Amino acid sequence: MGMRRIRAGLLGLLLLFLLAPLPAAAQPAGEQIRAVIARWYEALARRDEGRPGQLTAPGFMSATPYVEYADTGSAALGPRVYTSLAATALKFSYDVDLIRADAVFARVQVWERGYFYAWAAQKTYERGAAASFVLERQEKDGRWLILAYQTSSQGIPPNKVTDPMPNLRALYYATQGKDRDPAKDAEAARAF
Repeated sequence: MGMRRIRAGLLGLLLLFLLAPLPAAAQPAGEQIRAVIARWYEALARRDEGRPGQLTAPGFMSATPYVEYADTGSAALGPRVYTSLAATALKFSYDVDLIRADAVFARVQVWERGYFYAWAAQKTYERGAAASFVLERQEKDGRWLILAYQTSSQGIPPNKVTDPMPNLRALYYATQGKDRDPAKDAEAARAF
């Protein structure tokens, strides 16, 4: 009977250990990687206030720049032009399709969705992009940082089409289209 109590006690301690929340450093790599990707898109969406560079590893390579500078013909840099869907879309979302990780590197495939509103047609439309990330676990502190980033704009495959499309009319006229007259735009769309 005494041995049963000892075994039951040890089993209870083992279960407590296994069910206890993990500290951040001991979280599974997938959760840490998803958190880095989420912070990346938050930083891109914040434009000037965002700091995506804080999430990049030394030697970061971007095959698809998320910000460029307009060519004004001057020797000085022109104004910033944001090119990522996260920064330009009226509404943005993404799906992590694949994470493959080993002890040092991870490859992540993401489907990006940008929703825009066409005032002339009075409809929401969608643009999609396939994004690839390579992340590297830092030797010093174990953090995952983005080593390489690339997006490829492409047609939206049937299994990725948003249906039904969100109605962004009110959001458009409250933000990007605040200088436009919604009634006149709707009337012009009906006449066309």
